[in-house]
Amino acid sequence: MNLVILYGIGGLSDVGRHAILAALESRKEPPIIEKITVITEHPEKLNEKNWDSGSCPDGHTNPFDDPENASRLKMVKIDTWKDELPNLSEHFVGASAVVSCLGHRQPGWKYPELKKRGLVAHDGNRRVIAAMEEANVERVVTISSFAINGDRSWPHPASKFMACLFKTFMRKARKDLEAMEDAYVRSSLDYLIVRPVGIGEDVVETG
Repeated sequence: MNLVILYGIGGLSDVGRHAILAALESRKEPPIIEKITVITEHPEKLNEKNWDSGSCPDGHTNPFDDPENASRLKMVKIDTWKDELPNLSEHFVGASAVVSCLGHRQPGWKYPELKKRGLVAHDGNRRVIAAMEEANVERVVTISSFAINGDRSWPHPASKFMACLFKTFMRKARKDLEAMEDAYVRSSLDYLIVRPVGIGEDVVETG
């Protein structure tokens, strides 16, 4: 199995970085996931420590710095998701599935880069969709957010609070994520949209 994993900036993108580690954790010989192609604007984010979580209390290092991962990892750095990427599909050829974590829901004051570079959930994923269709890759998991598109499936006060934020301070992020979801719904892909309720660095997985 070959995977393509995409990540950007922020908490939702942290999931993409952890997905790289999870994909490498296969202990079978040969490993179930033989090759992982990582596509991002921000390869340097793998050197940061602020995406450590309760699942890795001792921290971790950039997986690309480990020589044992060299045969399984490939980094593809792009300049921006805002412009056309004519050769993008070549990085998806032979992939079994895609994990896309380009979404973002924090306002620009927390991540100043977003003010300059802009939100990329929709722009990035519509290019991913086109590249997948061109490369004949069908399966994709993409991350969005709870309280998007009227989602009230989590019976918690935070759901109403997040919906309020999406209507006020985080309107741009909401519109970006909703447009991204709509792009997948309209595509020919076999997609799964994940809407996490919260992602914290102190949270330990339960299943």
